[in-house]
Amino acid sequence: MREQWIPVEKIQYLIQLEAFAILWALLPLAFLFYKIFLKGITEKRHANLRGRFVRTFIYFVITTVLAFAHWTLFKYAYRTSDEYLLVKAASYLSLFALIFGVISTVKIAQIYVYLYLFFANMSVGVPRLLANMFTLVFSLMLVSWIAADIFGFQLAAVLATSAVFSLVLGLALQDTLGNLFSGVALQIDSPFSIGDWVEIHNGSEKWNGQVQEISWRATTLMGFADELILIPNRLIAQSQLINFSHPQKPARLNQAFRFRFDANIPLARKSLLEGLNTVPDVLTDPPPRTLITEVTESWITVKVFYSLKDYGTRYRTGDVIITNILDQIRKNNLSLATPVLNLVTDESDD
Repeated sequence: MREQWIPVEKIQYLIQLEAFAILWALLPLAFLFYKIFLKGITEKRHANLRGRFVRTFIYFVITTVLAFAHWTLFKYAYRTSDEYLLVKAASYLSLFALIFGVISTVKIAQIYVYLYLFFANMSVGVPRLLANMFTLVFSLMLVSWIAADIFGFQLAAVLATSAVFSLVLGLALQDTLGNLFSGVALQIDSPFSIGDWVEIHNGSEKWNGQVQEISWRATTLMGFADELILIPNRLIAQSQLINFSHPQKPARLNQAFRFRFDANIPLARKSLLEGLNTVPDVLTDPPPRTLITEVTESWITVKVFYSLKDYGTRYRTGDVIITNILDQIRKNNLSLATPVLNLVTDESDD
């Protein structure tokens, strides 16, 4: 007598040798693609893929051992007097083999998604949200199919017809779903990519940092002081965003210098530009330029505008730029203006 709630015959159809042969063939093919075409990816991505290969291999071994144990025990059961106990044990082994087989299938599919994303974006960051969305959809499809085909349980129909369940689930996941769909909208609109330096304004709040990760719930920024900043996706979708790392339009930075009114302005402009020429992090396209932005009776303000290869080095590179420009100003015998304080006194008769 067998456990009736476990449809062993249907599960056996899915844990046959052919299914495992396909899974075991997909794993080395993925590893071969990784070794041949993804040699130039970053060490972080190498670690990501190596970890996924190891974990997937472990799940493959577990599900294979469970399936092998099921078939061995199942065939041996009818040769002994303890047929009931052995068949019962074999039934549970088949169920666990199916569960680990589903997990293994999802994980090998994840690996192929990451291989495609890393291959298509060798130097651009890949949001984890894309892989997570694929994993969620693929897992739901696979579980729904197995539940319907093996156990006769129509999961999609139950969820669709249960209004109370849908209402409770919607209220419970309101914030989560809001962040999820906002993250999807950000991926479609693509206002920034991983690695971009951004500034996010929301009311009186402001965050600056480099985009590190975009997950289903939040976007992670790395600030200038190496602090991690997690901002919910829904909040970003409702905020004003400035991207300083646009490839066609890099951010322009500036530094102002006040010269005395009688200073040689052409020489002052030349000094500012010469101070930038020796800094390798300053872009030559677009080229640096100088502009007079203020004229008073005491000084003339000249600003130098420039772009950087990496916006994240703005403070470190800015220090080098200011130091070089001051050296050029002294070398050309120029003087910066000093504040003039006018005192007005009232004279009265004693």
